[in-house]
Amino acid sequence: MSVQKLIDQTFSYSRTNADLKDLYMSDMKDFIAIDALLDVKHFESASKLVDDMDTEPREQICMAIAAEYGNDFLVKNFGYEVA
Repeated sequence: MSVQKLIDQTFSYSRTNADLKDLYMSDMKDFIAIDALLDVKHFESASKLVDDMDTEPREQICMAIAAEYGNDFLVKNFGYEVA
């Protein structure tokens, strides 16, 4: 799954689950910020945002980054690895 697809999916979840809407919207804003930082090659700033995330969204964004940019990129720039 690409980062943009993760953003779209998270937005969709926010629309269908009123109880968790604020949580999904917060995660989506983080995903958008990380995607924008990746686009301009501000990997250190993106990595700090990822580090500050809760476990589940952090795992989701790491999986999306690995899928889009490759696991080696994720390890080198974020210090995470996906199997």
